[in-house]
Amino acid sequence: MLELLISCWKSDYSRRILWLPVLFGCGIGSYFLLSEEPNKWITLWTVEALIVIAIIFRRRMRVLYYLAAIFVFVLGFAIIQLKSIYISNFPHDLYGKTSYLKGVITKIDTNYKGKQRFTFDELEDFDGNKYSGKYRIVQRSNDKVASIGDCVEQVGTIMPPAVETAVGGYQLDRKNYFEGLKGSGYAESNFFPAECDVSSPGWFGSQIARLRQRLVRHIMRLLPPAESSVAAAIIAGDKSLISPEQYDQYRNSGLAHFLAISGLHMSLLCGLMFFIVRLGLALVPPMALRFDSRKIAAWCALITSFIYLLISGMAVPAQRAFIMIAVVLIGVITNRRAISMYSVGLAAFIILLLSPEVLISPSFQMSFAATIGLVAFYEKYSSAIHSYFAKGNKFWQGFKIYIFGILITDFIASLSTLPFAIYHFNMVAIYTTLGNLASGPIIGFVIMPCVLFSLLLLPLGWDKPFLIAAGFGIDWVNHITEYVSSLPYAGFYVQAMPTIGLLAIVFGGLWLSIWFCRWRIWGAYAIGLGLLSILFVRTPDVLVGDHLKAIAFKNDDGKLELVSTRGGGFIKQSWRQRYPTSDNITMLKAHPELWIEGDIVTIGRQQYNIKDIIGFSAYKKGDDYIVKTIRDDIGNRKWNENN
Repeated sequence: MLELLISCWKSDYSRRILWLPVLFGCGIGSYFLLSEEPNKWITLWTVEALIVIAIIFRRRMRVLYYLAAIFVFVLGFAIIQLKSIYISNFPHDLYGKTSYLKGVITKIDTNYKGKQRFTFDELEDFDGNKYSGKYRIVQRSNDKVASIGDCVEQVGTIMPPAVETAVGGYQLDRKNYFEGLKGSGYAESNFFPAECDVSSPGWFGSQIARLRQRLVRHIMRLLPPAESSVAAAIIAGDKSLISPEQYDQYRNSGLAHFLAISGLHMSLLCGLMFFIVRLGLALVPPMALRFDSRKIAAWCALITSFIYLLISGMAVPAQRAFIMIAVVLIGVITNRRAISMYSVGLAAFIILLLSPEVLISPSFQMSFAATIGLVAFYEKYSSAIHSYFAKGNKFWQGFKIYIFGILITDFIASLSTLPFAIYHFNMVAIYTTLGNLASGPIIGFVIMPCVLFSLLLLPLGWDKPFLIAAGFGIDWVNHITEYVSSLPYAGFYVQAMPTIGLLAIVFGGLWLSIWFCRWRIWGAYAIGLGLLSILFVRTPDVLVGDHLKAIAFKNDDGKLELVSTRGGGFIKQSWRQRYPTSDNITMLKAHPELWIEGDIVTIGRQQYNIKDIIGFSAYKKGDDYIVKTIRDDIGNRKWNENN
């Protein structure tokens, strides 16, 4: 065993550097796992101590080698803690009151009910008090139209960001905190034009936001709703127009990734641009002989992908795809070969350095999981695949490679993202291969080429034919998703695994993907243990959310029955997605062991003040309950101090 460890440690010498982004991410993740806010001075002293130790042992490279690994871990912890401290405090005096509000609109979208929603980067009340940070206000109707950059005034109520809906659930307040969202609410009146002296967003960001809004409205004018909603998502990154029913169809058919701009979209547009420019130069012999067409095509592709990144809203998957494509194209320009797994590590490190909070977002996790899985597979088996398909005529080779490419890429990507789909969304798309195989040619040969030409010709006003053609392709994909999602068990419900199980799978997958030596198989054992953790997950017998806004009991069929309560619509919707839920509505008195008197909640032999625990999940054990509270789960952190 010791010989194996020494042998693998030496043979995989060049792969060790790939663990630096992992250590950096571990430092960030350890910050989020704490139940209490860490002392900033202890973090500072730790950094200073590491610097002093490095100076003392500056001539001993082996010590510096291991010290660097520790420093990268601490650096990740320090950066996310510093960002958390930098974010300003919450406007406590604004919460819960109906007030006069005035501000400049920086974003327009819709909420989960389809109502128009404005985002402001700063608000001002009637007395001239200014509140920095982002605020989202749901409008009373969608009849009145506003534009990004408009200054409006209205009467509205602002509430603090919502806490997690159940123990172990997604902490939306944490996400909103790091996005700068200080509150959300609803309008009590219509909005009216006003004159603002509050600060508006930067000129460049404002212009990009307005361009995206004009582009979305242009798409909506040319295409029917079912097509324009998808077109707006894959061109401008605006998914707010997609109806819940349409999104469910894409999710259950395994095509939800098409709605989020990522490597699929970026690589298709970039590759097509590279091909067009190089082909155009090849048709002009003097240009082809004088200039290096590969480098010119690479520059054009790089510029195109950067513009597409800006127009798409710069989501995390798009950032990751752009960084990786940029590394490859810069390699072409500088006559260097890009090493894929190293480009993945570089992309992860850059994104985490700039936005460390995205580590815990589903988009970051699933995007990098799919990419790492695919790169690791092709690093291992690309030579064997190439040798296998090198037989036969060119057409037959190309056809086999295309079919095999779709099948194996979909299988590896689906397998890599499966644990995260279970953990975050409690859903597995059974027919994802069928959906991707049927829609792949349409996306690659119809939709994305038409999207590229429509964007290139948009400034000239000649984009309409290509946008309509892209709409036809989207309509075909919509029909495919509708059919695949209607198949039996298309969207299969699975209980979410515990966090410890997901962590075991993550580190097992990284161990399996990064190393080349025989010890990489140990990662498979860790993945197996993580998957087994699902067997220990139970549906709560009693569920209480966010200060009694929602309550549910488990019935004899093992499903949750919601109690008839006022409000709590968002909580109830999230419970339906997370747990097996019955359509029946029950009454509070139907559960004899749950008593509520004011803020005092009694469950079995235990009594709590709902203000202290926020909510809880209770599991029956003998004649009493095991109670897990939301407060114990989320701890006392900066982002939940209002709850």
